[in-house]
Amino acid sequence: MRADLAVPGFGDPFLAGLADARPDGSHLTDLLYLLSYKLGLRVRRTMQPLRFPRLTLGLLVVTAWRADETSAAATTVSPQDLRRAEQRLREVISQNGDGQVERRARLAQWIQALERDLPAGASGLGPLEGAGRAALRPASPRLLATRVNRGALRWWDDHLRHEQGDAVQKLFGFVRDFRRPGGDRLPLEASLIGAFLADITHHYGPLRRRNEVPPPLILLDNTHAPVGARLLGPLRRAGTAKDAMGPVVVAARLGDARAHRALRQVVDPSAALGQLADGVLRLGLPELERGDIGRVLGDADRPPYLPLLIGRFAGGRAGSARTLAGAADAVAPDRAPDAHPAASLLDAVGADGGGSTVDRLLTVLLPEPAQRFATGVAGPGVGRRRRASAVERAASRDTLDGRVEEALELLEGVCWAPVAWPGTDGSVPFVADPALRLLLLHRLRTWTAPEGWREIHQHLRSGYAPDGGAESVPAAYLHHTLALGLTDEVVRSLHHWLAHSTPAAWLAAVNIVCAAPHPPAEFEAVPVDGPCGGCGQDASAARDEVVHRAVARLLEALWEQSDPLNAPCPDRIDQVESALRTLYEHEPTDTFRQALRHWSARLREGVQAPHLTVPEGGAR
Repeated sequence: MRADLAVPGFGDPFLAGLADARPDGSHLTDLLYLLSYKLGLRVRRTMQPLRFPRLTLGLLVVTAWRADETSAAATTVSPQDLRRAEQRLREVISQNGDGQVERRARLAQWIQALERDLPAGASGLGPLEGAGRAALRPASPRLLATRVNRGALRWWDDHLRHEQGDAVQKLFGFVRDFRRPGGDRLPLEASLIGAFLADITHHYGPLRRRNEVPPPLILLDNTHAPVGARLLGPLRRAGTAKDAMGPVVVAARLGDARAHRALRQVVDPSAALGQLADGVLRLGLPELERGDIGRVLGDADRPPYLPLLIGRFAGGRAGSARTLAGAADAVAPDRAPDAHPAASLLDAVGADGGGSTVDRLLTVLLPEPAQRFATGVAGPGVGRRRRASAVERAASRDTLDGRVEEALELLEGVCWAPVAWPGTDGSVPFVADPALRLLLLHRLRTWTAPEGWREIHQHLRSGYAPDGGAESVPAAYLHHTLALGLTDEVVRSLHHWLAHSTPAAWLAAVNIVCAAPHPPAEFEAVPVDGPCGGCGQDASAARDEVVHRAVARLLEALWEQSDPLNAPCPDRIDQVESALRTLYEHEPTDTFRQALRHWSARLREGVQAPHLTVPEGGAR
């Protein structure tokens, strides 16, 4: 069976709309009911279906919400009648005789009394709506099998050792704990999970295990949702108990696939099973490649660069690629294929009015609204910078610096794949996942006013201000200078730096600088005082005007080709080759010669700065 933990009702419309915090259940009890219901369906006529008497008994009592004596909604059943109905339920679930007809009548009487008493406002729904109400009727015949019923009561009696009384009294004590306002439900939900596993273990007794009857298979999607941790943690711990026979659970979650082995690396599944840790084999899905994205798009007439564009903003994630492909289907009819602008794909609003494509992708990658809001401020940051102290953070909480510090704290909890930038000694930008960074930068460029863009990049640039002269200007400082549109300053500084560094270090710096985001269309560059060098006043650094123009051509073309919305442009790539050839002629080193060949090939493949590798050396 399959359940999607990130959609309302786990994909079952009957369960949609139920709140997690309610007196008669939670999302975890809803999920357990759905699992037991689907696993209990008969698959083959020759196979006995799974039964869940222990879980059903727990869910039946937990979801039997009863109005107290002060409830104004209890107009048809008096508190005394309801207590008598509760006593009848005790007799039903504790009776050991074979009077099934009598027990059926008592149980039906109790359920009818309960249904009449359920107030419409208890869970925001009417009687018998939702998992709690759905559990009542299917539960009744399962509780009528005497032998199984005794086993269910015995399990709860043994499990609830901290409660007082007999098995029934312990069950109602368990329910009181479950409904206590502000109480911790996690250990109580873990007890229900334990009952779920105990039912499976009972079903797969020694005979079925000896005959190698396969255990039930559960497919859970989006287990990064909060209810996923509440289920999988106790399920894994309870499943490691002696003689426990749990289901095989395939749990898909969003996260860092690089932390686990890819599926294609598992050649021998039997050998992989021997490497289980706590009964868990963690596997990462391989990233989508351009050919995979082409198959997702289908045979429709598309711009040739569309798979490349989707690959950049999807980051190898199949879900993101599907969202982008759906947006392409939505906007393609409005434009000719050869005139389809890339930005319209990202800014397209879905038919359901759920925001732009970028918004929908960011909602998945950064589920917390605070993360999406704050990272828009710190997202353009490109490397290590001095972190403010606690006193400084408190003093600047309402300033831009305080917002950046808050964003850095929120980013520490983001689990997406960190990718180091080449030539930076392993350092990573503030937002280390390439696709997530591109999405944040696009939203920042689209939504931010020119003055806001200027303020953010000036502030981030100040964190890398050098102490010395122009030759000590860090690449991160020039990166934000270029984002401010100050290309002349960057060209002068890079030209000056060329005489004070190795070719490999200089190319690595150019790689980082040209990864700067492009400012909004209405943005106007305003020169400001800064430490960028004036190569024209320094004859030893300037060399000649030819080299200066080559640096300017290289910066211009490489920066334009590094815009994620742009497809590879042969003219601009030829311009990069021409500039690198000029630099090689003036300094004929292997580094410039290899960069001339390697960078042009990579640019034609759609690779962009800062991911153009440098033949040797590192950034300064």
